[in-house]
Amino acid sequence: MTTNITKKSDDLGQMRLIINSVLNAQPDNSHRSSARAEILTHAISVFSNRGLERTTVQHLLDAATVSRRTFYKYFKNKHDVLESIYEIFVEHMLQLFRVQAEGASTVSDIISNTFSMYFDYHLSLGAIIRLMAEEARRTESVLWPHREKAFQSTAKVLQTEMCRVSGRKHDLLVFNTIIWTLEGCSLQLLNQTDCSEQTLANYKEIVTGVAEAILVDGTAPALFVA
Repeated sequence: MTTNITKKSDDLGQMRLIINSVLNAQPDNSHRSSARAEILTHAISVFSNRGLERTTVQHLLDAATVSRRTFYKYFKNKHDVLESIYEIFVEHMLQLFRVQAEGASTVSDIISNTFSMYFDYHLSLGAIIRLMAEEARRTESVLWPHREKAFQSTAKVLQTEMCRVSGRKHDLLVFNTIIWTLEGCSLQLLNQTDCSEQTLANYKEIVTGVAEAILVDGTAPALFVA
């Protein structure tokens, strides 16, 4: 039997927890406003249900039950809100990604642990991740620079931790290519109306196997730098 494993992205408790944990860790006190956090939290449901184009500032005001004056104290427009949400989730995912990589003792463990976390994280957040991932792939989007920065940060984590356990330093382009693959597979899963446990397991197994073929079994000198 097929079971949808994605969670609803309007789980306010989960969203609020992630947003507050990231904002509270930032040094800028302006990021710690409870009103700002509530706007971001409720905006996730609005964006998930309506999409970016059909969302207006008024929709965000109604969802968070804040005044227009309060909204514009923290945000310039709806794109600014989405950009903040994207930055928060990228930062949170990078934290989890780093923990998984640093806790592994072999190349295979790094690949397995981080890839599994990546897929599970994206699927647990569902529609909002799909919307932001698709928006971030447009070069004219405000999310595009953050996507590029996130890819580079993730690639560097993998490069550092792979070198730690194997003594070999792969070119960053190797890891960027792997991350592009992860992103594409994640979007493919998120765009399915029903994603079963078996389908997710198959994706994890195949992508992990491809990465291991390159990083564990691969011996081509062009894949490495001195």
